[in-house]
Amino acid sequence: MTRGSQTQNTASPAYRVSRDQIIQALTRATEPLDYVLAGYLGGSDATGRTDEYSDVDYQVIVEDDRVEDVFEVVLRELAALSPASHQYRLPEPTWHGCSQVFLSLADADPAHFIDFVAMKRSHTDRFLEEERHGVAIVLFDKEGLVTVDPFDRETHLEKMRTRLSVLRETFPLFQTLVTRAVRRGFPAEAAAAYRSHTLHPLIELLRMKYCPDRYDFGPRYLDRDLPPEWRDAIDALALPTDLEEIETFRTKAEAHFAEVLRTLDA
Repeated sequence: MTRGSQTQNTASPAYRVSRDQIIQALTRATEPLDYVLAGYLGGSDATGRTDEYSDVDYQVIVEDDRVEDVFEVVLRELAALSPASHQYRLPEPTWHGCSQVFLSLADADPAHFIDFVAMKRSHTDRFLEEERHGVAIVLFDKEGLVTVDPFDRETHLEKMRTRLSVLRETFPLFQTLVTRAVRRGFPAEAAAAYRSHTLHPLIELLRMKYCPDRYDFGPRYLDRDLPPEWRDAIDALALPTDLEEIETFRTKAEAHFAEVLRTLDA
């Protein structure tokens, strides 16, 4: 794991509180607590892609019975830094088994919203597979808990193969949802169907070919996960302007899908 704090100050002159100050406040609140065992940054910090638009993905590992305590301390520390403008905590149990809150600060750039996750010591899936999530920036680690998780590629690829078998059937099956909305003259329905049933499956298929470790990451990181010509092709298909163009783009995407599928089957 990489140790240190955020490497660049991404403060905006229009806001009083910088991204670095948010990270420092979170560390100041959590590191002294004996029941907080480690704190680290994921997201763009872990993948080396932090810029002025990056949010703060801050994770802590805590003793199993102290999750609510760390949330109380963190929210109090952030309130001293700035009032919250918006806050949403995921209902428990969460899909990933950890406790998570999202919040933005009134005095910080909205892009620098906080994604704070508290993981119990007993929770073993800490999203630390380098192949999928990058290398965490370790802010403190009292017991050496923040280590690169081994990536079970064979299990992952088996899931991908199962998903491919689904796409093989659902992509052609659901193209009619796009074409019928176009023919009925329903722009909103056609645009939504095109994105869900044409563009996103094409992206997923391209990921299976060129970046299978992150085949399920959707349109994120396409600039590094796809060859430039395919990234350009997806960008060109992303924003149809009217019903006619939706159908034109759908036809092109359908041809691309068939082309990529043939290479995966070869």
